[in-house]
Amino acid sequence: MHQGDGVRRDGAGIGAARAYELVRKELLTEFGADFFRSYIDPLLLVAEVDGVLLFRAGTRIAQERLRQQVQHRLEARMRAYVPALGGVQILLEHEIPEDVRDLADARIAPPRIAPVAPSAVRYGDSYDFDSFCVDRSNERAFAVAQMIAESSDVTFPVWLLHSPPGCGKTHLITAVARRAMQVNPERKVLMLTGQEFLESFQSALHKKRDASVFKDMVRAPDLLIIDDFHRICGKKATEEEAFDTMNDLMRRGGQVVLAANHGAEGLEGLDETLRAKLKGAAATEITEPDATLRRRILDARVAHHSRSSPGFSVAPSALDMIAQRMHVTGRELDGAVCQLLIEWKISGGNEVTFDSAANALQAKLSDTAERRITVQLVQKVVARHFGMTVQQLLERTRRHTIARPRQIAMYLACTMTHASLPDIGQRFGGFDHTTIMYARDRIAQLSETDVNLKAELEGLARAIRREP
Repeated sequence: MHQGDGVRRDGAGIGAARAYELVRKELLTEFGADFFRSYIDPLLLVAEVDGVLLFRAGTRIAQERLRQQVQHRLEARMRAYVPALGGVQILLEHEIPEDVRDLADARIAPPRIAPVAPSAVRYGDSYDFDSFCVDRSNERAFAVAQMIAESSDVTFPVWLLHSPPGCGKTHLITAVARRAMQVNPERKVLMLTGQEFLESFQSALHKKRDASVFKDMVRAPDLLIIDDFHRICGKKATEEEAFDTMNDLMRRGGQVVLAANHGAEGLEGLDETLRAKLKGAAATEITEPDATLRRRILDARVAHHSRSSPGFSVAPSALDMIAQRMHVTGRELDGAVCQLLIEWKISGGNEVTFDSAANALQAKLSDTAERRITVQLVQKVVARHFGMTVQQLLERTRRHTIARPRQIAMYLACTMTHASLPDIGQRFGGFDHTTIMYARDRIAQLSETDVNLKAELEGLARAIRREP
């Protein structure tokens, strides 16, 4: 049992510790700064046992990610400097043999669990303020997030951001971490999930001498961000540590940002002392997106995927239909776009049409709140809006005062119901399915340039959904 004493290919002995220093720089280039900060930077070389290098990961989540994505590259790069290397193992603190730990702590590196500065931001580059779609459902949260990111002058020490899953909390708090580091590189920022906080704290409890290391890690930042904070609810000791951590940061003038699926009142199992503190914190809710925001999110996700898959495009009428019929969160909309990307690749790179999108998303569309909407309901609301009867709306005439409302009704029937084109044609008095297609595409095209028509369509859609 000894520290690494491998040699480089040129025969110069540099030791495993020095080799790892060089390999870390190579891995930074290979995996990028964000991934490196989150997973590789905290990884410690603790000892060599019978030719095998032992590394210590801070959390089980980090261990799994490192084993899946990094271990084989780490071993290959280390072997370039240590040809006799017998392998690499990535372990948690309690998995390291007792007789190795003293050597590790004394001779390889000081113990630590995760990086403090720069932040452990682990999400893609698309998670920034520029790519966040803003409207009335999230504009207050967006404004507060920018305020925290742009300035270290704390006006409210704890901010609780809450919403149903998939509404953009993680996106927004990641943007906070990124912008905060850009604005002030000296600002110490730490971002981790509630699960990582929980696992790191429990690991520190099992290894009592690491308790101070954990406390130093979570209390050292100027800005501490915890995502999925609800994960620690019901874990009494962890909640107490979170409470003490917040008090310590507040005392030093630091800022705490928490993201959870519920506000303070709705966090089940939360200790009442901590609940009282969160009730006194600044809190902002993000609500589920409406049709307009869903459409903008779809545009943004299509644009995002088209950068890595040049040529990927979706017909505007298809995106209109998805936005109207899928009353879901941004995360689920991204899943829908991923499904359309598969459809696009299968089709050989042709634009995803309305019909192919409807077919590809059939299962998702059938689960939405639009099941109750019928062609007859659409006709009723549109006729009322234009001050006519349904019978007048269905007249076979080309008079503009009737033909245009009828085309609008056909468009809405296509985008808001599950009826097929032939079925819609029958319910409009026996029109051929090609006529329905023409009306649908014509109204979709006009709405792209006519803001009044677009607003009218959105108003009609809301009226149809509200109709008893």
